[in-house]
Amino acid sequence: MNFNLFKHIRFYHFYFFLISSSFLNLNAQNKFDEESLVDAYEDYTEAPREAIYAHLNKSIYINGEMLGFTAYAFDKFTKERSNLTSNLYCTISDLNGNVIKQKLIRVVDGVASNVFYIDEKLKSGNFMFKAYTNWMLNFEEQNHFQQVFSVLDADSQSEIASKAIDNDLDIQILGEGGHLVYNTLNTAGIIVKNKSGKGLPYAKAEIIDDNNLTINEFKLNALGISKVIFNPEPNRKYFVNVYHNDAVNTIEIKDIKAIGFNMTVNNLQDRLLINFATNDASIAILKTKTFKLAIHNGNDISVVPFKMNEHAKTLTVLRSELFSGINIFTVFDEKNKPILERLVFNHININEGKTNYMSSVQDKDSLLITLKVDNNKLDQFNNVSVSVLSSETKSYNHHHNLLSQLYLQPYIKTPIQNAGYYFKDKSRKTTYELDNLLLTQGWSSYNWTNIFNFSNIYKYEFEQGIRITSNINGEVKSGIYMTYPLKESTSQIYTVTENDRTILTKGLFPDSEEKFKIGYLNKKGEPRAPSVYPQFYPSTFSQFDKTYDYALFDSSRLTTSTRIPNTPSSWSDIETLDEVVITGKKEKTRIEKLQEKKIKGKLFEITNRQRLRGTPIDVYLNSIGFVARYDLVNGIFSIINPRVSWGNPVPLVYLDDVLLWESNFDILATINLSYVDYVDVEYYGFGGGIRGQAGFIKIYTSPEFFYRNDGKANTISTFDFPLTFDEDKQFYTPKYQFYNTKFFNEYGTIDWKPNLKVDSEGLIRFKIKNSSVERINLYINGIVNGNELLSEIKTIENTNSN
Repeated sequence: MNFNLFKHIRFYHFYFFLISSSFLNLNAQNKFDEESLVDAYEDYTEAPREAIYAHLNKSIYINGEMLGFTAYAFDKFTKERSNLTSNLYCTISDLNGNVIKQKLIRVVDGVASNVFYIDEKLKSGNFMFKAYTNWMLNFEEQNHFQQVFSVLDADSQSEIASKAIDNDLDIQILGEGGHLVYNTLNTAGIIVKNKSGKGLPYAKAEIIDDNNLTINEFKLNALGISKVIFNPEPNRKYFVNVYHNDAVNTIEIKDIKAIGFNMTVNNLQDRLLINFATNDASIAILKTKTFKLAIHNGNDISVVPFKMNEHAKTLTVLRSELFSGINIFTVFDEKNKPILERLVFNHININEGKTNYMSSVQDKDSLLITLKVDNNKLDQFNNVSVSVLSSETKSYNHHHNLLSQLYLQPYIKTPIQNAGYYFKDKSRKTTYELDNLLLTQGWSSYNWTNIFNFSNIYKYEFEQGIRITSNINGEVKSGIYMTYPLKESTSQIYTVTENDRTILTKGLFPDSEEKFKIGYLNKKGEPRAPSVYPQFYPSTFSQFDKTYDYALFDSSRLTTSTRIPNTPSSWSDIETLDEVVITGKKEKTRIEKLQEKKIKGKLFEITNRQRLRGTPIDVYLNSIGFVARYDLVNGIFSIINPRVSWGNPVPLVYLDDVLLWESNFDILATINLSYVDYVDVEYYGFGGGIRGQAGFIKIYTSPEFFYRNDGKANTISTFDFPLTFDEDKQFYTPKYQFYNTKFFNEYGTIDWKPNLKVDSEGLIRFKIKNSSVERINLYINGIVNGNELLSEIKTIENTNSN
């Protein structure tokens, strides 16, 4: 008899077909257990999660190079870019967790990039890069990004020497779902690694019994994994033999259950068959119990009950009804204790982007490389990072790319060797090998003890810049307060009454040179330095001590006895030009471009001479055709447009794009030209709307000039930011002594492009230095067409090499 079971949880559904000879109705207690399981899971997964991937330009660095990285922040479940957090914490630590370097960087549209200098603080050895958000501290899940990398230092290590790998192997055998049962046909996954954690490729192996009889012969795949089937008998012992380097490594298969049932998942083209099997000794015990199969992905869940009242039970799940990506199949007993678990991957509806290599053209001493994005969608978000290395490189050994980090790593507890391999295509071979990998993983990273005991109290916030609560000291005086602009934020104006005690300023992204400055204008219109006590949040660097298991760098790939040359620092020989010349040229070009976009009105650029004079803004407005007056006695600032012959002659006034009400014009008394960038005016009411018949005045300040002149010290209160953001720094490749060498081909850096964009023709164009390398690898990760994920490696022939 066939039964169709349907469970609709959180707007997600599955169709199950239960194939059995009988089906018993659930009693009230079992129904309660099912609901309590779902309730606990929904409480645990209610809050959103973030996941981070950071694309590092290499995994082995020479002292003097830069570690370049681009970080991508995602919603863990939708796989869309996350805009919940703007603050990303990045650290470099030793493998004991001692932080050596750290940066707080800003995330914009889900993307951030920066560099770390590989300097004298990072001597030869292994280190760990981490990227995380403050919100991640609320959860035990492994949603942060971490990557082990190596540093080679010519001062402390004269040559690279490969280490010999001995014959001691780590052999693991795991019954599918977690159990092996006597007198039952079992599927088991076997994974064999050497001491560096690298899978042993293509080794021959066998299962034998205690009479030395061969039960099953098999061969490991390229990553040291295989799947076997065998039926163990009670009172017998079984062993796995692995043959390697003329030696035999043997491990006993232990913990085979006399009572219980196992689980096997058969992947068919359009469905999964989930088989449960048991033995004669277990039937009498199991047939009175009701079990539950839950299928979840860390966000949604569906639950179906079943009975083990016969030797075999099969559930069929349509592949089209599975979640995209990881599906975790967990079996619970009557007390909601998890007893079996199996991970399955579903490739359906994964948004993968693709590029095609178009050309590489010589351009003086550079190469212009062009890639084309498949099915390019205009006006959709895109950001692509590309590491450019020789095709012979040994310095790019990241186990994860963007796809594997997002779709595999958060769900699996053990390190995955070369996880990006499973996403290079969707062939039957890679799909089969990914399923074998998941078979050997055992329990997922989701701990059901944590789920059932979860308390939805979130101590750590989503952070979006720096938030400042300015507490007004003493007797509150009504008036207007103004916080002054930063490079990444505009001025903010606050009207305060006697009932107010605090001023809240949000979304600031200060760098290390900037300070928090606040001014005050009393009822008489007199500027004063306000008496406030600001509290900054966050005020300290968020500490994150969580680490999931990782694989060390496989030193067997290093070239024996390769000498390490001294490499000049890639950041030490940067030519610095005259600041005034650069600033003047840049600003003139910018003003001209802004003026070209204007249909009406005029832009007035403030000159350095005008800034030095510190001309009050009312005096300046009079000079450009308005009638502005500041009544010092009554503290009233007024502006009219003399060209208006009827109606209200008061123009709209904006300060850093914030519209000022006429009652707030008084704040302009605190402004002089010393820190004004430019003024945008319109005299005749074009583009101002109904209220703008008298035109508008838009005043734009610049922190560059503000800090150069430091404002009026006696009318501004100034405070240091206890925590600042690190500005995105330009990546520079080092000047190697020689390029046509084995060392450069294996360990050198050709280029790193952290933030490439797709143009209107669907092309990604970028230049790299032509270092005469004949074959070049492009390691590509990123987002195109809004939400398509790129993870590719392309090898191109450099026909322009010398």
